Amino acid sequence: MRKICPRCGSEFECCADGDMAKCHCVNVRLSEVQRATIKAQYSDCLCRDCLLYFAER
Repeated sequence: MRKICPRCGSEFECCADGDMAKCHCVNVRLSEVQRATIKAQYSDCLCRDCLLYFAER
């Protein structure tokens, strides 16, 4: 499914409702604190670049 990232506005492919093994977010390692921060700020999935931004902080 095509989605728009709520953080940066870029379009990306999301597999959250399908085959999660193909989803870009599976390979981005986030701590529980990072996940909670994202969940508190955004109501939908983020693109890979934005997930990596949080992962690097």
